[in-house]
Amino acid sequence: MAPEQQSQDPLAGEEIDYPPDADETHNSADARAPEVADNKPPPTLRLRVSAWDVICTIVLTALLLYLATATTWPIRLFGFLKDVCVGDDCGPVPYGVDMYIYPVVWGGIGAAIAAAGIGPFVSLLKGWYTSFWPVLSLALLMISSVAGSILTTFSARYWL
Repeated sequence: MAPEQQSQDPLAGEEIDYPPDADETHNSADARAPEVADNKPPPTLRLRVSAWDVICTIVLTALLLYLATATTWPIRLFGFLKDVCVGDDCGPVPYGVDMYIYPVVWGGIGAAIAAAGIGPFVSLLKGWYTSFWPVLSLALLMISSVAGSILTTFSARYWL
């Protein structure tokens, strides 16, 4: 039993606004439409771009493309892939980590390409700096290389 200063109804004096039933009709006069000003132009997209940021992005992306195509850099980073055992004669590796070598490497390469290709356009729309995307893609390449190399080194002792 509630004390005398409180009523039995917890919402005494407050009207509860229940949603309308499915069979009830909606009265459009009750709904208040937002006021729309016809004299305002539609919102436009403004890009905040600085010259140094665009120049840095282009230079870093070109340097990354040059490193990936015209140097021995991919062989140095991903040369361990020639040591991966892919046949049925490989010994069992704990937790099957040898099955994750190629997905880790190719996933890192795909993420790096996406970061370098799509990232600057996202940054333009969001108003962020764009020059960090090529650096991020380089970091993704290096991380996928190190992770794949570690998985290969761990798995190699079980492939004897």
